[in-house]
Amino acid sequence: MVSIVLGAAAETIAEGLADARKYLEERKNSLREYRIKAGFEERANLKKARAERQARLDAAMGLNFSKRAATALELTGQLEFELAKIVKLGKDLDPTYIPNLTSELESRIEDDEELAKAVSEGLSGPLNSREDMENAFTRALQAGNAAAFDKELENLITYTGGKPNSYAKKFNIAPSKGSVITDPEFKNVDSIITNALSVLYSDVYETDSEGQARIRLDQPGGEEVKFLFNNLSKEATRIAQDPFNTFSTVGAAQFIIDKITPASGLPADVINKNLKESLTSSEPSYWDRFRN
Repeated sequence: MVSIVLGAAAETIAEGLADARKYLEERKNSLREYRIKAGFEERANLKKARAERQARLDAAMGLNFSKRAATALELTGQLEFELAKIVKLGKDLDPTYIPNLTSELESRIEDDEELAKAVSEGLSGPLNSREDMENAFTRALQAGNAAAFDKELENLITYTGGKPNSYAKKFNIAPSKGSVITDPEFKNVDSIITNALSVLYSDVYETDSEGQARIRLDQPGGEEVKFLFNNLSKEATRIAQDPFNTFSTVGAAQFIIDKITPASGLPADVINKNLKESLTSSEPSYWDRFRN
């Protein structure tokens, strides 16, 4: 009687194990089918995404972006917008915009180790991401019981590797920049600078028959003030064309005038020699060091 009971129990256990093995095999078969389907979909999606990213990169380099600058913009997700902006501007694109943008991006890549690493890795994800995914599949298929299989499957489902490379810190490129500076804008800049210098150096200015202030080059210091005028105009244009600030042409000119107004009473050549440093200085009393 005991042997019959034990035999029946053994048979029940065996049937249970067989059912468990059958269940596990069914789950593995499902995973195999998922893997094949997912593999095709993943390859198709990655191929499409890679083609789109490479097309943007090629387009940017065709517009004379450096490969590194274009890659940096693509990694931050900003290249598509920049390309669209350039195309939209067409003949109104400032010829300095792409060179200035490229130069500044190259400089930032050189100065930022993390960014440089991301750019050097390119647009594809880390090589071990795909290996990690393959290993997760392999461990799930080699699982000896349902619990181990379910654990590996959960790891696989929540797996987040294999994504295209990206860089989280976007560049602070002004959306409004890129348009060529027009003649009326240049005239506004010159007018703002002239009005300021005619007050700072009234002894070398005169009013012409049309009521316009002009420099008297025959006056002592007249040549230096003329040189300062040209220098200020050049700096205002440079700042207005910089893609990484929000200054308009008028705003750039006014920014510069605000910076040199505290230098009232100093010779023009002193301002000329120290202009670039003064523009980046945060000291309100910057010019006091040059007074006797």
